Amino acid sequence: MRHTESVLAPATATRLTRLVRLIGLVAVVWGSVGPELTRYPLVTALTVVSWLGWAGWALLPRRDSAAVRWSLVVMGVAGGLSAAYLPASLITAYAVAFGGPALLGVTLTQGLALSSLATGSLLISALVAQLPARGVASMAAGAVVAMLLGVTRGQTRLAAEQNRLLLEQNRTIRAERDRAAALAERGRIARDIHDVLAHTLGGLALQLDAADALLEAGRVDEAAGRVRSSYRLALSGLADARRVVGTLRAGDFEPAAELGRLAREHREAGGTVELRLDTELAGLDEQAGVAVLRAVQESLTNARKHAAGQPVTLTVRDEDADLVVTVTNPLTSHRTVLGPTGSGAGLLGMSERLRAVGGTADARRVRDRWEVRLTVGRTRGEQR
Repeated sequence: MRHTESVLAPATATRLTRLVRLIGLVAVVWGSVGPELTRYPLVTALTVVSWLGWAGWALLPRRDSAAVRWSLVVMGVAGGLSAAYLPASLITAYAVAFGGPALLGVTLTQGLALSSLATGSLLISALVAQLPARGVASMAAGAVVAMLLGVTRGQTRLAAEQNRLLLEQNRTIRAERDRAAALAERGRIARDIHDVLAHTLGGLALQLDAADALLEAGRVDEAAGRVRSSYRLALSGLADARRVVGTLRAGDFEPAAELGRLAREHREAGGTVELRLDTELAGLDEQAGVAVLRAVQESLTNARKHAAGQPVTLTVRDEDADLVVTVTNPLTSHRTVLGPTGSGAGLLGMSERLRAVGGTADARRVRDRWEVRLTVGRTRGEQR
């Protein structure tokens, strides 16, 4: 839901503020014109100086600049010292008492200092002119009221500025969060595509290589069987690719059936795998199940690439509240057709995928065997 802002844009607010200040300057000048203005030369000079300060306050481009603050100082001192002799200058002193704390870019202490400067100058003028106590009290009370109004205005503007900055920060955070989500989704898709292509194309390469060798040996029937297995593997890879492209939900996966399919495809590709299901997979979190299946798929693909012909053992068991899957095979020094094609992206993607569901993936040499150990919690969000 979109929220409309009821405040003026900064540029419009600035122009309106300048206009109000200029109108105030014109009113003060208009009210000062008369015999009182020229009766005392010093008062005349102070009044003109206060007008110049007011003009700077109204016209200088930056509301929070040092030049604007010095304009207020000139206004407060000159206007306050002439206020007892020229009533229109009283407006100038009150304007500084109000405008100091309300000015953007000043601290509360600085704003109160500007107000106190104008009030002090006003009181000095009243004492020099020997005004009655009641008049002095009235002038001081007016300055205090103006100062309090300025403080209120300044705090309101400060809160509005802080809200604006907070809104900008929130927008930046949302943009970064959306970007991170997009990158995470791209990474997930990249891992899925890698798993599908590595598994399917790796198996096809091995099957076709075997078929070629069988044809050279004149064993046509066996070669035809390898080609048929390649065809089934290609169909399975196409189905996997469609699931990835269509962003199939995890709920469409049956972990036990999928593990059986992966084992069957590994055998059809010429490999040997022993599947040991020592626990039920029912009740496993769906996203965790997908992560485990993809990791097993990558592990079997790596076994075909780097240890072709070696028996693979796939074990699924429970350890406390965790599901642990291990894929092991003997190490071999024999160089396979697909051995040099590994880039490490599969192991990295495996780890990222398991980490995303609160699990871990560890691939390492254990004596004379290569072991991949996958661990996930059966409940979503359990961290290893």
